[in-house]
Amino acid sequence: MTVIGRIAEAYLAAVNRRLRRAAGDPAAAQRRVFERLLGRAAGTWFGRKHGFASIRDHADFARAVPIADYAGRKDMFDRILAGEPDVSWPGRVRYFADTSGTTAGIKGIPVTEEIRRSHARAVHAMFAYYARRGRGLFSRVLEGKLLFLGASASLEPTAAGGFHGDLSGIRMHSLPWWARRWYEPGLTVAMIPEWHDRIEAAAARLVHRDVRFLAGIPSWVMLLFDRLCALRGVPVEGGMSEVWPNLQVYMHGGVHFEPYRPILEGYFRPGRHPDYLGTYTASEGSIAVQAEADAPAMEVLTDNGLFYEWVPCEEWGSPAARRLTIDQVEPGVEYSVVVSNNAGLWAHDLDDVVRFTSVVPPRLLFVGRRSAYLNAFAEHTGGHEVSAALAVACRATGARVAEFTVAPVFPTVERHAAAHQYVVEFEREPAGGIEPFAACIDEALRQINSTYCLKRRDDKVLRHLLVSPVPRGTFHVWMEARGKLGGQNKVPVSASDRRYAEGLLKVAAEKRQPLSPQRPQSTQSKEI
Repeated sequence: MTVIGRIAEAYLAAVNRRLRRAAGDPAAAQRRVFERLLGRAAGTWFGRKHGFASIRDHADFARAVPIADYAGRKDMFDRILAGEPDVSWPGRVRYFADTSGTTAGIKGIPVTEEIRRSHARAVHAMFAYYARRGRGLFSRVLEGKLLFLGASASLEPTAAGGFHGDLSGIRMHSLPWWARRWYEPGLTVAMIPEWHDRIEAAAARLVHRDVRFLAGIPSWVMLLFDRLCALRGVPVEGGMSEVWPNLQVYMHGGVHFEPYRPILEGYFRPGRHPDYLGTYTASEGSIAVQAEADAPAMEVLTDNGLFYEWVPCEEWGSPAARRLTIDQVEPGVEYSVVVSNNAGLWAHDLDDVVRFTSVVPPRLLFVGRRSAYLNAFAEHTGGHEVSAALAVACRATGARVAEFTVAPVFPTVERHAAAHQYVVEFEREPAGGIEPFAACIDEALRQINSTYCLKRRDDKVLRHLLVSPVPRGTFHVWMEARGKLGGQNKVPVSASDRRYAEGLLKVAAEKRQPLSPQRPQSTQSKEI
């Protein structure tokens, strides 16, 4: 082990001690965060308006500060973006993370110096959780390069003299000088604005480098892998074991990972794929990290500048909805996530849904976006359930799915029963065709979700689901046309309307390139 490796291991051991203390008493950790946040912001415009100085406990806070999303506090965010100081956090905010939403279009989430440090500590926590898996693991990572495949790191000026851009870009600009020896693809490449050009430049730079740590959205990682294999002249199947033979860990987040796992593992020789590390990070803060290699649940970072409230999903929207603290949640219940943070967000609705697997330590699973639930017919089917059912179908039929989304098919005069339509881009077509693949999805969802099973009874509310295979590259073209190509932009898993499905099917119909014999031969929906 090198000197740097020994220093890193000692530091991560200290980080792990802090993480274990917070996980052992999450309520106390959250009380400390709550008190620090209120104390810092008591003199701000928002703090004075809501009486922060007189708030003594969470019950006082819940009465004083209503839950709101970005649109609900747009006047506050506009004042911050205009350069006004001390609006909801002390000082003037210089950086804003671009993120899109369903109600407010493009949003600029304030990124203060304090939350930048919180994000940095979360990265250290990710490394610490990985280091738990074996002595010397992380020191070996530092013998190679660490690749963060994000959006463009280029920042644009705001009218008030600040800067806005993707959160990953803001974080890369604040990377300390001593860490840049490990960071890839380097700031020059990361700042290339066009995604295609950035991937090409990254592949050319990294094709002969010893990358040992990788972070990025699976669909964009696969594009990079394809290009790297082509540059090295090796087959895609198993090719990354030749390109990056020492790749140890792949950190993923922001999407349901299971449907992508078999495709990613296909890039490596049997048994040679990297370890996986799941994370739950948003522009509003880094929330949780996978704690154990053999369990997907992620441990909540309870002492890192974010105060959480958890609203039972079944109560969401009710005036009497409970706003629970970390010590009041229960395993197995789905909650909407509300955060207050050290960037001046207060009782901010993330539109995310989670389910706890344990309370001490506090570990959860990301269920999906509340707005992305399949609930057009009161079937209450989450993106995590759709992804799990799709993964079952892939294993059963040998299929590999590159991308997918699910939409409702509404009843008509001719046919009163509704349906779900899966728009799927296959990496490898299912054995036996579309029908057994669709049947596997349907059966898996019946097992996973009792409400879906009830709605499917006798085909009266929901009839057999539809699978619409589309040509390779359809999702890529669609995302590019929407200005959502690359970085942290993710394909929506599902929605209770047809805005995603219709756009994809239109692109599929316009694509002129023929499909290979191994790929789906029609873009027509298949019903079972």
